[in-house]
Amino acid sequence: MTHNHNSGHSNFQRSQSADMTDNTQPRISLLNSSSNVLPSMSAPASFQRRTVESARQLRDSFTNVIREIEPLVETARTVNAGVTSFLNRPQSELNLSRLSSDEAVNDSYYINLEVPDSPREQGENPVSLENIENDPNNPPDNNNADDPDRRQTVIEAQQFIRVLLKYVPFILILIAKSVYDYHEGIFILIVLFVTFAHTNSAVKKEATKRQRRSKATLCLEFLYIVVCLLFIHYVFADELHNFNVVLNLVLIRSFTHPLTVWNLLWVVTITDFTLKLVTVSFKIVLTMLPGSVLEFKKRGKVYLFIEAISQMYRSIATIQPWLYYLLESYQGPEKIVAVFLSAFYMISKGSDLMSRVKLLKNAFLKLLHNVSIGSSPSKDQIQTAGESCPICHDEYDSPVLLHCRHIFCESCVATWFDREQTCPLCRAKIVDDPSWRDGSTSYFMQLF
Repeated sequence: MTHNHNSGHSNFQRSQSADMTDNTQPRISLLNSSSNVLPSMSAPASFQRRTVESARQLRDSFTNVIREIEPLVETARTVNAGVTSFLNRPQSELNLSRLSSDEAVNDSYYINLEVPDSPREQGENPVSLENIENDPNNPPDNNNADDPDRRQTVIEAQQFIRVLLKYVPFILILIAKSVYDYHEGIFILIVLFVTFAHTNSAVKKEATKRQRRSKATLCLEFLYIVVCLLFIHYVFADELHNFNVVLNLVLIRSFTHPLTVWNLLWVVTITDFTLKLVTVSFKIVLTMLPGSVLEFKKRGKVYLFIEAISQMYRSIATIQPWLYYLLESYQGPEKIVAVFLSAFYMISKGSDLMSRVKLLKNAFLKLLHNVSIGSSPSKDQIQTAGESCPICHDEYDSPVLLHCRHIFCESCVATWFDREQTCPLCRAKIVDDPSWRDGSTSYFMQLF
């Protein structure tokens, strides 16, 4: 009895020590619920061995179940995160796999969550909706006609931005080099543009004031133009080489060497800006004239006529540099190419010249014709309209009755119609296009 007890106890200790050597497996021991000892102290050794083996089998089965559940739990956790992000996305961006042709009748979708083994053991990424969407074997849903087009547009935009970012450093390098090499020419263009924009705005503002115009301001603007032109002509004489600005303004050829395309554009641009400043100077002089010399209500027609002459002359001034450039570009037998190019240029230039001629003709006719804006109102009509002009809020000076039955001072409404086509009160159309009658000059650059 003692021998059996010692043998069973030693066998149990050996099995328990064997269990302690396996650190990765859970430790399971069969204990009696009442006495916390082995079920039978006097049981034979075979019964004890079977008990220990049953416990080991139960432990191995439990461990295998845990191993099999582990990849499913990991997959479910990953899919749960993917579903959360999936539900937060717009409906138009969802692309799910369609069912096979025999199941497509139900018009439903499915997500394949089956994995052969654990992602960690297989070295693969866990299954998610994002992976399913990017899977080439799963075509996108084509039911939404707008989704493929929008996706294609986004892809093309991304590719364009990617290519653009690659070229940005080289573009910046070219810009920096151009600025350094042509800094004097760029400075000249900036000075000319700023001078033109400032003086053009000042003339337009002072022309609106009529009797309240500031002659001192107009004189300063005129002096500003003269100083600017002299400064550019004498200080930057080296930059303006190969042509004389003054001779080119009066349509006299002053070129000494054949022109490149950049020289041509440079000559045309400088000439155009200079002619614009000359036009503004004439308008400054016109604005400074007293009302006794030229009535304020007629100055809009004179402004229009000056602008029409300026645009016509600026269009003609570009012909000579362009013909010189085209004819001198080829020599010998290739001269025939220069002749054809020059002929094509003149044909293309014809439409532009015809539009300038039409503008000049209309401006000249308006300058000659004294078209009445309205008729003279009666005393009853003036009393009904009020004792003051709605524009100047003063007593009527030569009142005029418009077609819309509103009464204004003749000079006030004439100045108004130099800028607007409609009545100041009811917005009824009264006159034609008032462009260039407010003293402004065109910003358009005549490069051809």
